[in-house]
Amino acid sequence: MRQSFKGETRDIITMEEYLKKRQAMRKRRPGGKADAEERLAAALKLAEILCV
Repeated sequence: MRQSFKGETRDIITMEEYLKKRQAMRKRRPGGKADAEERLAAALKLAEILCV
């Protein structure tokens, strides 16, 4: 948890949790599945680079 200057608290999530949530949101959206999978693969590769 992190507190902002306004006094609101937020949960801090890992990059993997963020990507899983993003993937779940994209699966709910109709159409463009192949394109979304390519973007997810690119996002995972970027996450690996940033986390190392």
